[in-house]
Amino acid sequence: MRNTLRTLIAAAGIVLAAAVGVSCGGGGTVEAEVAPPQPDTLALVDGLRLFEEAEYDLARDRLLESARSTSTYIRAESFLYLNALEMELGNYDAAQPWLERYHAETVRLLSSAADASRRMSEQAARLQRRHDALVVGLVCVAVVALGVMVFWLLRRRGGAEVSVAEVGAAAVEVDISDWRRHLADAEAFRGTEVWAEVLELAAQKPGRDARVLSLARQEVLDAELAVRFADFATRLRADWPALTAGDVKLCCLSLLPLTPFGRALCFGSTETNIVKQRKHLIKKKLAADSRNPHGPALFEFIFSGRG
Repeated sequence: MRNTLRTLIAAAGIVLAAAVGVSCGGGGTVEAEVAPPQPDTLALVDGLRLFEEAEYDLARDRLLESARSTSTYIRAESFLYLNALEMELGNYDAAQPWLERYHAETVRLLSSAADASRRMSEQAARLQRRHDALVVGLVCVAVVALGVMVFWLLRRRGGAEVSVAEVGAAAVEVDISDWRRHLADAEAFRGTEVWAEVLELAAQKPGRDARVLSLARQEVLDAELAVRFADFATRLRADWPALTAGDVKLCCLSLLPLTPFGRALCFGSTETNIVKQRKHLIKKKLAADSRNPHGPALFEFIFSGRG
């Protein structure tokens, strides 16, 4: 990140020098026919320089100014470094929208059709959740009834005093244990062609110049995940409706032995921040639903460091 900032600032200096003039061999000066940098470009370079100098408030102001550019490229770069600035300050919630806007700009440049396909997939997922809601509701009622029956039997037999909280904790452990069967789905997925391609990309040296999974191959990956992790994804969406398609995708990838860099490549990015921030939001969503008290334990199981 810091090397990139220095490179951009140095490049901006060369452009400014060329705009003013170049020296001739005979000691004179001629005007270079180079258009001066635009205000939005200067604002971006100035913002990166201030970021490098840890002048964060001033850097944010200049990057916000360049983010209003009519150039898609300037806007995308501004959003990326606004995200990096907030991450540097530990403002993860504030950083997430900038990262999403950055990816929105880059995806718009690559393919508007892919964006429409993603929205259709999310709509189909919502319809699927409605279809599964009744079945999931019946399963939840059965689990609660089983817990009450266990508690009643233990009390009736006159054994050690068992509290409702202890019975609830045991039920949660059983439920989390049941989720572990989805590791078999991950094992089956490792035999697919696209998994071999992901492993090859993940073996690259991390950096912005690394190759990412193309949009076409991302669609193949998403289709394979939907098939191999169908039951796992359905349970997640039914119990935590706030999870987005991207959240569920990261949960599936996290059951595989894949590094954060490898997971980022599966989203078409070389920035591991996209994984870190989405993981942070998933943790909040899983813990926020009081109807599913095993959310925190399930989060630890999913993101248990297999990469």
